[in-house]
Amino acid sequence: MNRVLILNRYRLQSAAFHHWLAPEHELFLLNCATRAVDRRPEAAVIRARYRDIAEFDDYVTNPAVVETAREWIRRYDIDTVIAFSEYDVLRAARLRDEFGLEGQSASSAEAYRDKLVMKRLLDKAGLPVVPYIPLERPGDLERFAADVGYPILAKPRTGTGSRGILRIEDDPAAAAFAASQGPRLNEYLAEAFTPHELLHCDGVFVAGRAVFTEVWSWSTTFLDIVEAPVPTMAITLDRDDPRRETVVRLAEDTLRALPTPAVTAFHIEFFDTGTGIVVNEAASRIGGGRIQPTLRRLHGVDLVELAARHQTDSSPESLVPRQAAPTGGFLIAYDHAGVRGRAPAECPLPGISHYETVLPRSSGGTADVASSSYLISGVALGQDRSQTAERLLAMHRWFLDSIIAA
Repeated sequence: MNRVLILNRYRLQSAAFHHWLAPEHELFLLNCATRAVDRRPEAAVIRARYRDIAEFDDYVTNPAVVETAREWIRRYDIDTVIAFSEYDVLRAARLRDEFGLEGQSASSAEAYRDKLVMKRLLDKAGLPVVPYIPLERPGDLERFAADVGYPILAKPRTGTGSRGILRIEDDPAAAAFAASQGPRLNEYLAEAFTPHELLHCDGVFVAGRAVFTEVWSWSTTFLDIVEAPVPTMAITLDRDDPRRETVVRLAEDTLRALPTPAVTAFHIEFFDTGTGIVVNEAASRIGGGRIQPTLRRLHGVDLVELAARHQTDSSPESLVPRQAAPTGGFLIAYDHAGVRGRAPAECPLPGISHYETVLPRSSGGTADVASSSYLISGVALGQDRSQTAERLLAMHRWFLDSIIAA
């Protein structure tokens, strides 16, 4: 029997550890209060499965999460700590180090978090990466641009998503950026700007090999979304696309080059430059967007479940991927047009699932839409990439046409 401490920021209907993990394990849950157990219809069943539950407001930044974890590890003699949210990976790793528990260490988590450390390791392993340099002093950007040309990108070394990325077009802009950062300039690295198609590979890595993978292509790059929040789609590559094999091979090589734990979910981004595929960044966690619901619909596989089962020896072999359709994908649109009003509650279009919107569905009030929120998102399956894209774009048009003005 293992005593398993779970740090959870996900909705419990999509993070059903109480169903997934072997019944002989004792489970302990540190949960985000906005995902509270008692909000679930099956709350009694969930509570019966966990020996202890604590829920926290301001979960991402609340120091009481780690303080409670420490107390429980001592009190209950916890054996295993599992965590899959990007906000939990590092603090779970630090807890393992502090108490000598197996699993991802802090040095491993930090190598995945710090883009400079990551790229140096990939470079050392001989993997293809975008040209980059650390930023240490004024003039570094201009000297780098003299070698690779403008534009160049300045990226926070420990940023998430596309936050804080700046495209720099010339020497005056480079000098102004360096001056604005002052002593914090070394918190950034610079990359050559490389026109590309954005690809990514998601899966679960166990004992040196990927036990499940899927490969996607994005209709936009993350820089496009930062500069102008446009609708974007991610659709799996067609089964006969030769890039699949290349990307999966590069993904496994990337995971082997980094200090990867014995079991991890992963999300790795690649650039198809037209002359080759290069590694951009890797994460030892579940990817964001609507990756999870798309994989559940397309393959019947949940990456959190698969990784958690492997990490706790809870019958991972019982999860057998299936192919529900040749391709699957999702569309995300942000609040790019100041859209306000009453949104439809359900999408009636064929092939669409997991339709969600942040607009109110039953009142004409003005929605308070954060820049990080999706105006609309949805998942579609299709016979090929073209049909999947058509269905997603039809959902977007239907949504805009269906809004009732406040």
